[in-house]
Amino acid sequence: MIGFSIMTWFIAVIMIGLSISLLKGNYTFVHGNVFDRTKDKAGYAKKLGKPVLLLAVEIAISGVLAVALPQEYAMTIVIIFLLLVVAVTIGLFYRVDKYFRKSLLE
Repeated sequence: MIGFSIMTWFIAVIMIGLSISLLKGNYTFVHGNVFDRTKDKAGYAKKLGKPVLLLAVEIAISGVLAVALPQEYAMTIVIIFLLLVVAVTIGLFYRVDKYFRKSLLE
């Protein structure tokens, strides 16, 4: 389990760095149909940074859970936790995309 935890913490650090960059308005890592057509690219990146930060923190928490819980059921709980987090994050990404898609129509 310690290997899984170290890997998740490493990924979380990279994603936190990416989300800080997005929250500052840096959009060099962003692409997509809605992003390419929007005029407020920095605003899109800033709104996208919040779900990325949430996902990074939750990945780090899953690494802590994998170490803290007993090994018999740790992985099951971590996988369920990550699936819930991914579902919430997809909803947040969808909301950001929907907001900027709506602004394209105006």
